[in-house]
Amino acid sequence: MFGSHAATALALVDSYGAVAVFAVFALEGALVGKVLPARTLFVASVVAVGVEAVAVVPVFAAAVIGATVGQSVVFAAVRRYDADPASLPLVSLGDDTLDGAGRWLDRWGLPAVAASNAVPGTRGWFAVPTANASSVSAPRFAAASLVGSAVYAGALLAVGIAVSLGIGSAADLVGVGWIGAV
Repeated sequence: MFGSHAATALALVDSYGAVAVFAVFALEGALVGKVLPARTLFVASVVAVGVEAVAVVPVFAAAVIGATVGQSVVFAAVRRYDADPASLPLVSLGDDTLDGAGRWLDRWGLPAVAASNAVPGTRGWFAVPTANASSVSAPRFAAASLVGSAVYAGALLAVGIAVSLGIGSAADLVGVGWIGAV
């Protein structure tokens, strides 16, 4: 029923709880790569803990804070030590990706950081060009990262709740099954 990633995610959540979510999202935010797909871990965590707010809030907070901490570490390393994470074999970020992120940052500013963190596949890309832009402070970057990560985690939370409740489609969610009967 579950794939190997989902089974591993459930085992991690069962053993370590929200700490596992924090660690995976922090590593993903730090551009280290995916030890385990963060989306799978998050949704599996929501399914495992249930849909009550008391159970889901720590998972949500761990994901958002983990991603923000990971990206802030990259931001600080680039800013303070002039590190180049793209030169590391662990980081799957090319020069053309960084150039594209830099152009978006030049055009849109910090909202581009938040927007990129809300979209799968572009999460974390803006840490390096933002750190290279001397006018952006670490707290402002962290705030933009936090906002985008919260939107991303909110969307994953909705998916996790839908899976927990057994909602198979958007039509089931809004209750439009009666249309097919007509």
